[in-house]
This record gives sequence, structure tokens and C-alpha cells, in this order.
Amino acid sequence: MRRPLAACLAVCVALGCDAEGQRAPHALPAPGVRAASAREDSSYRVVPVADGGRIAGRVLVRGRVRRDSTIATVPDTGWCRASRRVTLVEGSGDRVGGAVVWLENVHAGKPLPVLRRYDLSTRHCEARPMIQAAIAGGMLDVRSLDPLGHRTRFTRAGSTIDIVDESDAGQVVPTAAVLAHPGLVAVRCDVHPGTRAWIRVFDPPYFTVTSRDGGFTIDSVPPGTYTLAVWQPSLGERDTTIRVAPRQAVAAAIAFPAAP
Repeated sequence: MRRPLAACLAVCVALGCDAEGQRAPHALPAPGVRAASAREDSSYRVVPVADGGRIAGRVLVRGRVRRDSTIATVPDTGWCRASRRVTLVEGSGDRVGGAVVWLENVHAGKPLPVLRRYDLSTRHCEARPMIQAAIAGGMLDVRSLDPLGHRTRFTRAGSTIDIVDESDAGQVVPTAAVLAHPGLVAVRCDVHPGTRAWIRVFDPPYFTVTSRDGGFTIDSVPPGTYTLAVWQPSLGERDTTIRVAPRQAVAAAIAFPAAP
């Protein structure tokens, strides 16, 4: 459902997601589905944005929310703990870090990022960054900092798009397949089930990830009406309509209510 943005944006989602960061059956549609349709934006054109506007805001969560999950792992050499706590909702207080925020329906605008190389590192069987956003067509460096074997599997909409095998610390394996198309990519290790991460891939360059204080900024936005969307693996996804005026800043306070 989409509601106009007035002074702030109300985002109502239910907690709960499955192993790939999708919503539980009782919640909204799986967050990877609508993002995959973003291929319709593949005709994105770079044009001058002399009178562009700016969107700045913060992502919050109201009430109590489970911020972490204990994941059972397979013990091997002792390098990875038998079980560990994975922080799914980062930030402090009511501020949500690590949420992906983006604009839909943008077909022309600012240049694509100059830097199109991204990094996913595994240390003590923990993938970092756990949540990141990337431009379609970029390159991902899969890096192991562990003196043991990892078999990192990348899936989109339940289908495997690449598998990276590493056997020792210091190995770096580049892959273009993971970022070849827009959508939500889930990352898992076949050897260590506690390893998890997500990469959201976009065609247009109007996206960002919130800082630990929940803040985000999207600049050089051509004047017009767009869909502003936010996603976080534990909290889910919702969108709303936003209007950007020439050379103006739009404030957006996006709040996720905690589940009962």
C-alpha cells in the first residue's frame, strides 16, 4: 500500500522473515519480488540535473523489537563458535542502521557511481557488511579472512546465481554474476549456516544504506513524483509516494512499528 508523504512517512510492517530475508507468509509480499521488477528501469539515462532536489531523513523503529538472533553453526576447527548472535537490526535506541532506502520510477538523472567495485569479507565466519546496496553491472570481491574453507552461495528469488569456494585466509575471488541484474541477493555459506548477508542491486543510482543513527540522504533528484522505499531484513519493506520540488530539500521520517 502506498500513502502520500506529508510531514513524515508511516511505514507499517510486521517483524519476521525467513532464511533469505523474505517476509513471513502473514506479512507483506517478499521484499525480493518487487525489486526484481526494477529491470524495467534498465533504460536509465544520464542527464543534467541542474535543478535537482534532495531527500534527507531517518529510519526509526517504534516500540520493542528483537534486534538479534542466535544462529546455530557447525563447529569445525574452533575458529567459528558453535553458536553466535547475529545482529539483524543495527543502530541504537529507536534508530535503525543498515536499512536500504531507494527511489523507484527514476528513468533519467545523475551519473552512475564511478566506483562500481564492492567487497564482501568473511571473518570468523561472519560476513561484512551484512547489508549493502550496489549498482547493477558492478564487480563484487568475495574475500576470506579465515584460515578454513568457505563455500559462499549467492541466491536471487531462491535460485543460485553463483557459488564461491575459498580454502584459506587472504583469498579474494571477484565475481560479476552476483551484481549482473537488479534484485535482492541473499548470501549464505554452505559450510557455516550462521554466515549471512544481503545485497540489494539497483539499475538507477538513487539508493543508499542508513548509517547507525538511521540517517540517509539521496541527492540530485530530478523534480517529480517518485516512490520512496525502505527495506531491512528483519523489519521488512514498505513504500510511499514522495514529491521532490526543484532545488528543495524534502524531510522524511520513516518509522517501523514493532510487532505486538
